[in-house]
Amino acid sequence: MVAVDDAAPVAASVVEVGDARERFAQWREGKAGKVLSVSVIGDSYSAGQDFYLNKLVQRLVGEVGFAGPGYVGFNHGAALGGSHFKYTRSSEKYFGGDWKVSNLGVASPDSRTVTGSPGAWLQVDAHPSEAINTAVTQAKLLYLGNGESSELRYRWSPSADWQPLNLSGAGVQEVPLPGTSAATDWSFRLEVVKGAPTLFGLWMSNEQAGLRVSKLAASGAASGDFYHADGQWQTQWKTVVSKIPADIYLIMLGGNDQGFGVKPEQYLKNVQGLVGMIREIQPAASVNLIMRQDTTRSSAYPMSAYAQVLEPWAREQHLGFANLQCAFGTDVKRYAAAMIGPDKIHPLSATGGKVIADYFYRMIVGGNHGTSCGAASE
Repeated sequence: MVAVDDAAPVAASVVEVGDARERFAQWREGKAGKVLSVSVIGDSYSAGQDFYLNKLVQRLVGEVGFAGPGYVGFNHGAALGGSHFKYTRSSEKYFGGDWKVSNLGVASPDSRTVTGSPGAWLQVDAHPSEAINTAVTQAKLLYLGNGESSELRYRWSPSADWQPLNLSGAGVQEVPLPGTSAATDWSFRLEVVKGAPTLFGLWMSNEQAGLRVSKLAASGAASGDFYHADGQWQTQWKTVVSKIPADIYLIMLGGNDQGFGVKPEQYLKNVQGLVGMIREIQPAASVNLIMRQDTTRSSAYPMSAYAQVLEPWAREQHLGFANLQCAFGTDVKRYAAAMIGPDKIHPLSATGGKVIADYFYRMIVGGNHGTSCGAASE
């Protein structure tokens, strides 16, 4: 987590693009193309898709269609990871060999990169369901070139022939991955043959109309991991994130700021810097800020302290704003006993996770009105 002292505010001439609900409604009315792309920026609440994100995405695409997995980062995988697109760095089934995983705070869509040595490999497995067709028709690899060449190989199933892949150039790069199969139970495997490539992740789509959700989240990340004052860092982040289409951004950061004791004023500066970068690369995107609910964890600042500085600025800038405290209520001890896990931080999937997924759903489809909520009490 990196603190920032001089984040630039968003320009006063804000583009009037509406909140997530308004953008979603326009799209359903046929005013914005056949695909609606959503990027979710956050910490472990969003990176651990089983807390709420998987439930939310499955519910939405069950109603409006599925346009592909979007960004599948090599830090935390896909929004539908764990169910339809399985990948995790913590399992030798999906991630093996000699990889170096960067620290948090790298200028990457999900705050980390992975650098491989010859023999390093990773795998993403597709598992279709009745409601979700997991076939992909387009795929590309996003990587960070170091000015030297690297040789990789990949295939879309264990029975398919290996296809060579040469990486070159400097800075943020992308390369297509032809040879996608019409099969819905594909197994993508990527191996390093020569060199030491630094990789961000995959971007995948299909030809269907519907929703495409990209997960740009990192466990342990605070607001300062998604914004640095350094110009070179910002250029790299904007370049790689601009390669992931987004009509809507859902940003939920602050839980780890609370855990690290980051001052609310510093948190606001970091979020302002992040939103400013998004405005530069996606000026027509709907940007929505979501504040997490409080828990019984001991901390220097309650979540309401962060909400008190974030909400006025968000409304001044015509950004969407929502507060999960509205969904959980103000009695922390009461809801924590049934909805928050033993670590006093993360929601239990069946209870707290469901509350969060339902709240996000109403925020997008309609039903939440962005009203202010009182501070939690213990």
